[in-house]
Amino acid sequence: MITLEFALFIILVAVVYIAVRGLFTFRRLRELGGFIEELAKGNLEKRLYLKGKHGFPRIMTNLSILAANLQDRIKEAEELRRRMDVLMKSTPDGIILVDSKNRIKTVNPSLEGIFNVKGAGISGRRLAEALNVTGLNKLIGNARENGAGKSEIFTIDSKYISVSAFPFSGPQEHYAGSVLVARDITAEKRIDEIRRDFVANVSHELKTPVTAIKGFAETLLDGALDNREDSVRFLNTIKFQSERMEQLIKDLIVLSKIEFGAVPIEKKAVSLPGIVDNVFSLFEEKASSKGLYLKKDIECDSIDADPERLMQILVNLLDNAIKYTDSGGLIIRAREADNWQCVLTVSDTGIGVPKKYISRLGERFFRVDPSRSRELGGTGLGLAIVKHLILAQGWKMHIDSDLGKGTSVRIYIK
Repeated sequence: MITLEFALFIILVAVVYIAVRGLFTFRRLRELGGFIEELAKGNLEKRLYLKGKHGFPRIMTNLSILAANLQDRIKEAEELRRRMDVLMKSTPDGIILVDSKNRIKTVNPSLEGIFNVKGAGISGRRLAEALNVTGLNKLIGNARENGAGKSEIFTIDSKYISVSAFPFSGPQEHYAGSVLVARDITAEKRIDEIRRDFVANVSHELKTPVTAIKGFAETLLDGALDNREDSVRFLNTIKFQSERMEQLIKDLIVLSKIEFGAVPIEKKAVSLPGIVDNVFSLFEEKASSKGLYLKKDIECDSIDADPERLMQILVNLLDNAIKYTDSGGLIIRAREADNWQCVLTVSDTGIGVPKKYISRLGERFFRVDPSRSRELGGTGLGLAIVKHLILAQGWKMHIDSDLGKGTSVRIYIK
């Protein structure tokens, strides 16, 4: 029979057990609450592992594993973000991210340079009003409609900009926006234009002497050989045109070799006064026949240069100057200058060049007066050869000219 005392003891033990279990549960709940609070604050490094496989231990262990997995995902996402950030900043192409309503979400630094805008100033604005480029919305619409990238070339402030649009989808495959990639292809366009002009100019320059040679040869065969005076004149014309064509081909070969680096540059200490004297000796008779003087004023005794290429530069410059100088003459000066070993200047008192054409001097086949140049036997390649030979030696060239007063070509020698 259970006594009262025993019954009270059992009740007391039960109360104590319940109290202890309550305190234990409260402590576990407080630990769990603190752990969850740390996770909520972003402290994903927090871990809490308890002994046991059920109840609170299991819940806390799973939460710790969840925090570890979440931390790994965040690290991966952060690494991916850093890589994308480096890619966006380092790529030379401009990149724009727009949403489904064509509002700008993100741009990279290159885009700012291509369109001359500030990313912070256009973020959140609609694409059309932010960049003021007609046709961008249509390009995006075409890309969205076709579900693939579309490209178009836009002309903006004398620049050619190639823009490609790539649509992307969000949840449930709904259209979410587009990525636009912009590239400044002005230089490439310019190279294409130069290439086309070069082919057209070569064809024209070769066609002219070939046509003349053919025409006079046919005239001679048709009976002009019987007239001594006419036949000599025709043959001299054929000789002149063949020499002009030969010189053109030679200049083209030289220019191609220089551009492709096939012309070796071997610098050494050379006597500048001696080089100038050698060049003058080649042109004394030609200058004298036109009543022109040749003078020198050299203060740089020795410079580092490839003597053969320097001779080639000066020969082309003097030949060009004498052709376009009818009175006065030429002078070659050389002076020491800050940051340069020597500044060599070839000046003439010739017809000069209009200011608007000075920037084009040195382009292949460019002539201010094409008809006069051809009469004088010019190929339009002399200054191009000079420019490339100067660049090949690490030097700089600057041209000044006044119409009717003359031209000065300065060569900055390192």
